[in-house]
Amino acid sequence: MKGKLKAAGQLQQLATQQRDRQSKLFAQQQQQSEHYQRQLDALQLLKSGCQGGSTVGKTSLSSSTLQNSATVQTQLSRLLNHHQHEKAVMDAQCQQSKALLEKSHARVKGLETVIERWQAKQRFEEARKVQRQLEDLINARYRRKPV
Repeated sequence: MKGKLKAAGQLQQLATQQRDRQSKLFAQQQQQSEHYQRQLDALQLLKSGCQGGSTVGKTSLSSSTLQNSATVQTQLSRLLNHHQHEKAVMDAQCQQSKALLEKSHARVKGLETVIERWQAKQRFEEARKVQRQLEDLINARYRRKPV
């Protein structure tokens, strides 16, 4: 039983280390996802600022200004699409890491319960063994014939 407990303890230690690594990875991915979200918000704010400010208060715009404005709008749209795609990828990776982290956490908890159950069983068996030894000792004294 001691060998089983030792092996299960080592397995639990490895599972805990793996869970900790996955937890760190998940935290990093969440930070990256939040960073992409901040960039997306900034780009959307920039794009809305560019759209609203190009014609307000100006009656005549040169063709080069209109062309530059259209180029900027196109580039902002492409950048927004790219960041939205990257954000979606990061969110998917975060969900996958979260699922793996939950699975790993459940494995560690399961190993903890197994170890606790085996330790309780071992304590019970040791207590039973001590009790049998005491009973045998008491019975041996009563069996002795007084001289």
